[in-house]
Amino acid sequence: MPPEILKVLDDFNKKNLGIVEKYIYDKFKEKLGIISSIIQIVLVGVSCPNNFQLDNLLSLFRQEAGIKRSIDKCYEIITYSLLETVVNQLEAEITVKIPEKNYLLLQEFSDLSKVLLNVNPDKPEWTELAHIYRVGVTNAADRGLDMWANFGPVIQVKHLTLNSAQVETIVDQIESDHIIIVCRDADASVISILMKQIGWGKRVRGIVKESQLIEWYNRCLRGKFSHQISQPLMNLLQKSFEEEFPEVTEIIEFYQERQYTKIQLSQMWQ
Repeated sequence: MPPEILKVLDDFNKKNLGIVEKYIYDKFKEKLGIISSIIQIVLVGVSCPNNFQLDNLLSLFRQEAGIKRSIDKCYEIITYSLLETVVNQLEAEITVKIPEKNYLLLQEFSDLSKVLLNVNPDKPEWTELAHIYRVGVTNAADRGLDMWANFGPVIQVKHLTLNSAQVETIVDQIESDHIIIVCRDADASVISILMKQIGWGKRVRGIVKESQLIEWYNRCLRGKFSHQISQPLMNLLQKSFEEEFPEVTEIIEFYQERQYTKIQLSQMWQ
């Protein structure tokens, strides 16, 4: 925008108690309102896990044009919350152990082994609980690593339509022989065909389809172990969404602090 127009808007904004600012933040709130609605659905699920329906949440993400680029984020949060909760409830353990025959080698590389494996001659073995970790925020164009587990697998979440070139790129950019791809049901068949045709298929440990995510959520929330799993799952889902979209609560506080609620927009701003 040219500086002279910005100057006009700035002058108008100052003369009218911040009305231009309010208009800008109102538009921002409209988009956040969609995210807020999604978080509200999750909050209701936290209060009553048995009533939470994952397919309804996924449908909302698809229908709202303003957040279609956030579908992968939604998928990642949903997948992470499910996997981490189940792994936690299983209380799976990971053990790193140096066999006794290699103790002299461990002695020679004790400094490196301490940094790399957290073992040393006095402590050649350790055990910890299994966990899933999110790498960070993704976006629609990202083909990087989404999640990893301390027991081997790396997990790539995609809800975009995938062609053969995109699938190959995803696999080629991840240095692992234990890749798990989470995708739509339609894309799963494409990946399965490619796995049979191309050598890297052996590097993909498994494919998780959307229908499986829905089924596993139903099992967690309404299955025979729902009394044990449902609440931890919904709590983690809520926490993950709020961490991913902190601006939802921050914009409300900011809006009140700047007193934008007192400014009324005329029809010309609609």
